[in-house]
Amino acid sequence: MMIDEIEQKIINILPTSNTMFDEIDYSILEKRKEDWIKLSEITHSIVLVFDCYTNKFVFVSDNIPKLYGVDSRRLFVDGHRQVIELIHPDDIDYGLLVRKKIYSILRSFSDAEKMNYKAIHEMRIRNVRGEYIRIIEQEQVLELDKSGNIWLMLSVIDIDANQELEITKSHLYNLKTGDQIFIDLSDTLNEPLTNRELEVLRLMKQGLLSKEIADTLQISINTVNSHRQNILQKLKANNSAEAINFAQRLCLFDKK
Repeated sequence: MMIDEIEQKIINILPTSNTMFDEIDYSILEKRKEDWIKLSEITHSIVLVFDCYTNKFVFVSDNIPKLYGVDSRRLFVDGHRQVIELIHPDDIDYGLLVRKKIYSILRSFSDAEKMNYKAIHEMRIRNVRGEYIRIIEQEQVLELDKSGNIWLMLSVIDIDANQELEITKSHLYNLKTGDQIFIDLSDTLNEPLTNRELEVLRLMKQGLLSKEIADTLQISINTVNSHRQNILQKLKANNSAEAINFAQRLCLFDKK
């Protein structure tokens, strides 16, 4: 997927405000700026504020490590484009799918509920040495416009302590109750896995070979291999490891 195409997809899924320009109080930005600076200083985190009306960043903390290779000035001009260039290719499609669903969930909430949740995203980005490092982005609604549409989004970004993990996932967290909403993306598959294919996939995750899966399910090895091929095709995976990774991201193993 080309960067322009990805950027357009991001714009299309953002909870963009459709309020008239003169109905938005931009004086808030200057009033809140000191709070965002303090947040970045206290937490030592990268802090970003995104305007869903203009599709631009309106605040970028000045503590982005040089190792990231990110020019904060370009973020104001180019929006997400510079970030897209650094994200691991395997995390882009998943990121688009999960954010589309999360923003849809947020839009369905009441105005008060929108402010009670934050989305927690894991992703891998490439540093200036060409190495991929895991980061965690905590994203929450900062301001609504007069019509209750999401206007400003706050992002707090930190290095993920679990650098050895390859799976990246996202979920919603209720700041008041501590409840978590894990995002089920199984309905985004063009063709869902059958119950039998899910059984085979779970056994693949346990490290069982085709012969062992056949013995466990009391089916022929040819049938197992047929299921495995269908699983790869439906998940658009090149091998079993990719299929298992994709299934974990889609929360398929959480389905009964």
